[in-house]
Amino acid sequence: MRGAWEQDITGFDPHWSAGLQNIYMVGNLFNGLVSIDEHLNYVPELAQSWEEQDDGKVYVFHLHKGVKFHDGTDFDAAAVAWNLERIMDPEEKALARPYLEVIEAVEPLDAHTVKFTLKYPTQTFPPALAVYPRTFLIKALSTYKTWARKDAHLQPTGTGPFKLVKWEQNQTIVLEKNPAYFKKGLPYLDRIEFKIMKDGITRATALRAGEADFLNYMPKEMVERLSKDPKIQLLRGPDTQSVNISFHNTRKPFDDVRVRQALGGYGIDRHASAKTAMLGLGEVLWSFVPPGGKDHIDFEEEFPYNPEKAKALLKEAGFDEKNPLKYTIITHGAEPSLPTIATIIKTQLAQIGVEVTIEVIDRPIFLRRLTTDRDWDQMVNFTGSSVDAYTRSIILDSRGSFNQVNHKDPKIDELWDQLK
Repeated sequence: MRGAWEQDITGFDPHWSAGLQNIYMVGNLFNGLVSIDEHLNYVPELAQSWEEQDDGKVYVFHLHKGVKFHDGTDFDAAAVAWNLERIMDPEEKALARPYLEVIEAVEPLDAHTVKFTLKYPTQTFPPALAVYPRTFLIKALSTYKTWARKDAHLQPTGTGPFKLVKWEQNQTIVLEKNPAYFKKGLPYLDRIEFKIMKDGITRATALRAGEADFLNYMPKEMVERLSKDPKIQLLRGPDTQSVNISFHNTRKPFDDVRVRQALGGYGIDRHASAKTAMLGLGEVLWSFVPPGGKDHIDFEEEFPYNPEKAKALLKEAGFDEKNPLKYTIITHGAEPSLPTIATIIKTQLAQIGVEVTIEVIDRPIFLRRLTTDRDWDQMVNFTGSSVDAYTRSIILDSRGSFNQVNHKDPKIDELWDQLK
């Protein structure tokens, strides 16, 4: 199987390698105790079953027997306990740590039974194990001992259906079938070769020419044409991803809520953006829970398109024709619609006197500036799958490792605590 892949990855560590590409790739190499099905139900994976005790404060997982890591070492309860200890170690800086801080203790009861004791009962525990980004995929301690944290992300030893056999950065990622995979009859494929093709039209052309068997992040403008090709099948799941247009909340003037409301609320026409950039293939969104996620709520009545109200808020904040607001949006082209959305925002905000500069940069550099350098004003990015509100806590809780919008609002943190 040959895949036309839109972007290279930053590494194969399931716990701290950043980027959506990492999330997609490590799912081929690792398993978790729990997974999720197409209906967003939580289902067994490395655990055959589990039971709740003490009114949901204790979970006991019964593990599959005979499961091996790619290097031949045993998957067992001790491996589960070590992975949690590693994630919770502050020195590791695991991106998943905020999701799992509810765990008070983990205890192997025997080789194939492991007990989790929580600080309090919470509905967030099963999804934290199953689907929240980069949470509890199980990797081999043996590889970590050999390579340590510095190089462990290059040695992805999991229990997954495929093994990594080659990675040529910005060119090719090659996976081969794990012959000892614990799910009988799987995987169906013997080999997957991901060709890195950053241009969306190039990916679509490779598919039509038979040079690739599948592609991800299909350019929206190609959907109608490809849907008419009898040799091509288009697949679409529930709308659990979204486009994020966050501001750097501690940077002036974005620390002023009036400015954020003007630029991200009343000053932009989301319907026009969805129609033009998404070509009708995406829904208009105000919430950080997409329409395909659980408990989605539409907030359009809170911030309808109202340029005059946006201008009034900016004037209150000290910006007008004599002192126009000028700032920069950073984005990337891994999802082809993002630069288009940024350009639409620029055009719409120009109508209320705001001057926007757009920087379209390579995604790895974008991620570094977003999460490490934090030298940006506003970003236009696409999110991973958000199956419920708590999925996004990793980027909206100021006490977490990510805090993407860089806020310092204790009221927001209190709301996350109430949800848990």
